[in-house]
Amino acid sequence: MQKNSSMKKKFSNIIKGDGKTIIMLYGEVGEGCSVDSSRVVSELFANENQDCKIEVRINSQGGDVFSGMAIYNALRQSKGDITIYIDGVAASIAAIIALCGKPLLMSPYAKLMLHNVSGGTYGNASELRQTAEQMEKLQTNLATMVAKRLGMTAEEVEKKYFDGQDHWISASEALEMKLVDGIYEMDEVADPPTTTEGIYNYFNNRLDFKPQNKGEMALLDDIKKIPTFEDKADSSAILAHIVNLTNKATRADALSKTVETYKAELDKLHKEKDETLISNAVKAGKIAQEQVETFKNLLKNDRENAIKLIDGMKGRVQNRAVDFIHPDQHSAGSFANKSWDEIDKENNLGTLKQQDFTLFKDLYKQKFGVDYIE
Repeated sequence: MQKNSSMKKKFSNIIKGDGKTIIMLYGEVGEGCSVDSSRVVSELFANENQDCKIEVRINSQGGDVFSGMAIYNALRQSKGDITIYIDGVAASIAAIIALCGKPLLMSPYAKLMLHNVSGGTYGNASELRQTAEQMEKLQTNLATMVAKRLGMTAEEVEKKYFDGQDHWISASEALEMKLVDGIYEMDEVADPPTTTEGIYNYFNNRLDFKPQNKGEMALLDDIKKIPTFEDKADSSAILAHIVNLTNKATRADALSKTVETYKAELDKLHKEKDETLISNAVKAGKIAQEQVETFKNLLKNDRENAIKLIDGMKGRVQNRAVDFIHPDQHSAGSFANKSWDEIDKENNLGTLKQQDFTLFKDLYKQKFGVDYIE
């Protein structure tokens, strides 16, 4: 998509306060650019459930298609109260973002532009053909994405707007075509911009330079209404504060990711220990096999007390043959730790089978090497 590195400016993507969040899509779209898709998408998802209005303000000549598609999809799927404003230029992939289906307003000077997907590659003939095919598929995807907003089929969009030409649409034309929901009011400008580059630079300069008249002050006045910006005297102070907030947010995000990593490792360690704990408890006869899932849930919901409960349980007592021999026939010591043969010689196998069938089967298997079957 169209890029213009000479116009690239860096802005923070987000301004918060006064019951609303402003997400600025000012500059080139792409990884590491002014409009970085990963940062914009994360900011959008972080703010959509905070019970505040979200304003997305666009002044961009386009950039990377895939980054733009990520922003488009995030906006379209978001459940937040979102309104999109085209302040200056929404060209190429920036126009696709603007047409995501959310309420859309344009400034009186704004322009929207649609055109073919463009790009370049090198290689052999087969590789070049593959690139061309990928670009055509991508173009069809983009046409499908905006067809409903344009009131056309995807095929009609491709035929009319992806024909090799740049199609510039003014705010009044867009309103007449029902591409936008309205044109928002601005103070009159003494020398209003008319060229695409002039419009783009004018809206960027509203953030970048000290305002000289009432019209240029409009956006900065809105920003100064935000509590943390109240004491910022000029645009330079505002931008410095934005950079400071961005750096803090970046550090907080990095810390959050580190905490999440450690938490995942700790959860994995706990899971391994819990599996061992339950396995040993089953072997010790503390819990039955059918109780395994119950104790897993206990460990998951209240690990500390579940461990105390299991540790405090008594295991199954492994009865000895002597415990089931009538005391008036034999002393306890005479049958302790007896083998199958010893008990057989004493003619007590029948008594053992009747009193402790489990022990009888264990001794049988020790003797003959196979399970006892009645």
